[in-house]
Amino acid sequence: MVMLSAISRNPAPVPRVTDTAPSPRNTGGVAQPLVSIVVPVFNGERYLPELIDSLLAQDYPNLEIVFSEGGSSDSSPAILEAIEDPRARVIHQPAGTSAAGNWTAATMAAGGEFTKLVCQDDLIHPDTITRQVGDLQEFPSAVMAVGQRDIVDAASKVVYAPRGLAGVHARVLSGTDALRACYRAGTNVIGEPLAVLFRTDALKSVMPWEDSNPLMLDLSTYTRIAPLGDVVLRHESVGAFRVSATSWSTRIARQQNHQTREWQLQFEQSGGAELSRRDHARGWIGRHAQVNLRRAAYFALRTRGRLNP
Repeated sequence: MVMLSAISRNPAPVPRVTDTAPSPRNTGGVAQPLVSIVVPVFNGERYLPELIDSLLAQDYPNLEIVFSEGGSSDSSPAILEAIEDPRARVIHQPAGTSAAGNWTAATMAAGGEFTKLVCQDDLIHPDTITRQVGDLQEFPSAVMAVGQRDIVDAASKVVYAPRGLAGVHARVLSGTDALRACYRAGTNVIGEPLAVLFRTDALKSVMPWEDSNPLMLDLSTYTRIAPLGDVVLRHESVGAFRVSATSWSTRIARQQNHQTREWQLQFEQSGGAELSRRDHARGWIGRHAQVNLRRAAYFALRTRGRLNP
């Protein structure tokens, strides 16, 4: 199981949350900056209680948690309305809101100095926010703090630990160099949003999230925000990304080669980084290697029944 404190699959029901943001807390006489965790939700009843527990278990003292409910037809709205923690609030989107639209609405509702977006079936460790706030405070030039993450299956059992930041060993690097690393690897070495803490002003300045290239939904936004500053890296797990039969990323995995190539073309045409012949060759090799690795991993997990709870 993923080692996260205060997690249970069936949290006790509690009264409805208001839309009032939490007031700043004070630790040792020093006010900590407010951090927003935003969660776009759509038909997430299977894993939502586990995620909620992992968010409420955060040890950071000044936190707001914003759930953006995207018109679910399952019990997700009832699960959200049962949260009593004053740090949490729920906003609602109309039925039919796209994934990118819900991600954008959740992001724009953030009121903190820093923002982390977490998908409804992922998890973060109890000290994740504390560690990544420290990273951004240590490096004021950074607009993103990035960590590794574990990969867990439908039953929350660790499949790979930790993953991410492959081939990138620096503590801090320019945003352009971070994107060049993604290009060369033929994949998103930065990882899913659960692995990233953003400076809110920088993140909002590049909104909206765009899903014209769905598998690159996160990387497309990183491409716009990373060049605004540096990226600080933490080579240890800050949470867990889930692969399951119901996860969005699993359903669109067959499109990986095409959508990664589309992103690479956009990066080439942006002119934001100089790319050598070697970079182009590494990007082609990396892209095809990553497609084969993902297919093999999903096939193995499916064969062992680990994509289903």
